[in-house]
Amino acid sequence: MKPVFLVFCEGQTEETYINLLRHKFRLPIKVISQITGLSISPALIRKYVKSIQLDKNDTITTFLMYDLDTKGISKKLAVCKESINICSNPCIELWFLLHSTDQFSELSTAACISLLQKLGDWKNYTKGEISFKHKEILWIKRNIACQRAKALPEAENPSSSVFRLIEAMEKVKN
Repeated sequence: MKPVFLVFCEGQTEETYINLLRHKFRLPIKVISQITGLSISPALIRKYVKSIQLDKNDTITTFLMYDLDTKGISKKLAVCKESINICSNPCIELWFLLHSTDQFSELSTAACISLLQKLGDWKNYTKGEISFKHKEILWIKRNIACQRAKALPEAENPSSSVFRLIEAMEKVKN
């Protein structure tokens, strides 16, 4: 039996991060990105799941990786009950920030990116691009980021539940 992770995400940064995880974990992860945006729905998810060529013994788990700073996205995700939400509030860069530091106070997307760029290793960060150096940080410090994210209240600003995907991958890998 082979697990398949299907990750729906909203943009290039998330897709690049998922590709990093796929490369490092060497698991069968299918990435659907930039297609769904606010169009995410249970019907759209079922359509993509149905289109994937699976062996009869394969298992599929769907994840929805979205930034909660997008107006209306929380309501869209709430109706997708058969998928696991791995959201960041305000944005994926908060997840990146948690690899290097704690963050407990509310912040905007711009403020989050600015804080990230003030960290020595992230000063050249550009949204949508993850350098080799950044990829190494994201891989090596993933467990620290998971611990920090778990300490934050669910779906509030700041918060990130990307740790759910990391933990699911770690479980399969082990």
